Amino acid sequence: MKKLFLVIIAIISLSVAASAQKFGHITTDDIIQAMPETKAAQTALETEGKKLEDQLQAMGVEYQNKVQAYQENVQLADAAPEKWSAALRADKEQEIMQLQERIQRFQENAQSSIQQKRNDLFKPIMDKLDAAIKKVANAGGYVYVMDKANVLYINESISVDLTNEVKKELGM
Repeated sequence: MKKLFLVIIAIISLSVAASAQKFGHITTDDIIQAMPETKAAQTALETEGKKLEDQLQAMGVEYQNKVQAYQENVQLADAAPEKWSAALRADKEQEIMQLQERIQRFQENAQSSIQQKRNDLFKPIMDKLDAAIKKVANAGGYVYVMDKANVLYINESISVDLTNEVKKELGM
């Protein structure tokens, strides 16, 4: 009987403790899009992407020109084989394949470069947001603050939307 009584007391205590906890949620994407730093970061990222895209297009034009020249020379060689030796033909084929490999490596490196640039540009934004969320949560005594985008269901009678408070903390 004494054990049952202790179990009931423990359950009631846990229930009271759980009901006293405060839960909050935010919409991170809305906050990030509203931050002035985000627009500057996106512009810098787009500029970098455009620069790499222009370089890739220039390499593509060079590739197309080499392929076209090769095809024209192959047609000439078919008509007059003495004008284009097998060694020259093999050299041109090798040159085209090497350019194709360079283009592929450039694409891979460009993707990595853009991802690294994105990380570098958005890390300070995310750090600033994280600090603001923690400050609002601590000031309000919230035990949990969840991102609404990553939660399947939020009981809004228990969880408070802190998006505006976080925006205010960020000066928006």
